[in-house]
Amino acid sequence: MWGLFAVATILLFVSSLTVWSKRQLLNDDAWADSSTQLLANDDVRGAIAQKLSDALFARVDVEAQLRERLPQRSQGAAAALAAALQNNVGPAAADRLLQRPRVQTLWQNANKRAHAAVVRVLEGKDLGPNGNISTANGEVTLDLRPAITRLATRLGVEDKLKANADPTAGQIVLMKSDQLGAAQTAVKILNALSSLLLIAVFALFALAIYLAQGRRRWLLGATGASLVFVGLLIASLRRFVGGVVVDSLVKTQANKHPVSVIWGIETSVLRDIGILLVIYGALVLIATAVAGPNRPALAFRRWLAPIFRHHPVAVWATGIGAFLLLLAVGPTAGNRQLVGVAILAVTAAIAIEALRRQTLREFPEGQPLAVGKAPGAT
Repeated sequence: MWGLFAVATILLFVSSLTVWSKRQLLNDDAWADSSTQLLANDDVRGAIAQKLSDALFARVDVEAQLRERLPQRSQGAAAALAAALQNNVGPAAADRLLQRPRVQTLWQNANKRAHAAVVRVLEGKDLGPNGNISTANGEVTLDLRPAITRLATRLGVEDKLKANADPTAGQIVLMKSDQLGAAQTAVKILNALSSLLLIAVFALFALAIYLAQGRRRWLLGATGASLVFVGLLIASLRRFVGGVVVDSLVKTQANKHPVSVIWGIETSVLRDIGILLVIYGALVLIATAVAGPNRPALAFRRWLAPIFRHHPVAVWATGIGAFLLLLAVGPTAGNRQLVGVAILAVTAAIAIEALRRQTLREFPEGQPLAVGKAPGAT
């Protein structure tokens, strides 16, 4: 019994990570939505604008073009003007460009297409036509040169390459060849386990409670405590791992806050999962206490007995309303999944029916039990 309980708790933690990975990291719509949230953040947008500006000046010889356009006596100022463009005008122009609604829509659509292409690569499928993603030489590469060209046009400089420009300037290697195989294997395992693990968790908890004859209420309470524990563990690890990731990836202090914002947005579903587990665990603990032998619980069940007996429709209507309210206002944890909602609905229905039968058995009609005395007490 306790072995099943321990395995279910471990699988609950693992399944929470797989649900987050599939719903947020491998879902095109979720990725596109989070990319829009990132662009709406001033710090993140400023960092993206700086990267676009740096990529532009790495690729385009702005100084030479300014020298061509300036009068003969002013050509000496071309270097200073180019530096001013790179350090001030370029990032500011890129930031204003990224704030435009049309550009943000293009950004969201481009991220969705790019993400879909990357997922196809990770799932071992044919990439198909995609202008921004390349898998040449076994590397998955994102091409930002169209955005750089748009910025160059906005600044009034042609996309004229420097003589010594890096031909890959503006391209970002998302995954190298030695990482691709491992990533594809991980995605296959994730797709296979994401739904099965969740079903296994509920099945193991249910089996452990069924086997705990005479101690089922205690094990039900332990299950609620397990949900709360895993939820708090996920929230703590999200904060701790976020700090480690930011410190390991970013060495410049000024860039740490934008990366921290990115981590927060891209793990928002994981945060919601942790909150939901704590809420559901707390509800299970409350249900366990309500079904217990203590005086407040007995008094509450005694008060409920006439309602359970004479107004069953009202009881079920209240239960359904509370369940729908929880789904409507609670954290979404990504898009609602039919399997998860069905399991929660069945679990809630079983809990209500079990409490109803217990209450009617303890307080039969016409034989009220004194508060504080358990059934059968003398």
